[in-house]
Amino acid sequence: MSNDMVTARTQWAWTEKAESENPTRSRAGEPIWPQYTKNAPKAWLDKGLIQDASEVVTEGQATLDDYM
Repeated sequence: MSNDMVTARTQWAWTEKAESENPTRSRAGEPIWPQYTKNAPKAWLDKGLIQDASEVVTEGQATLDDYM
């Protein structure tokens, strides 16, 4: 793995791809491991394993942001 890191606008969250590849440790839409909350390996983003939490689509439950 390269040492290149990427910074999230909000925080990093797992994608559905990450969950399908590693369901015991990654759940789509949930924050990634605490040590990588803001800065994570670029390779994970390139592989589609992480996304910015602001891009996570939630269904069926309103968040505070929906009302602001």
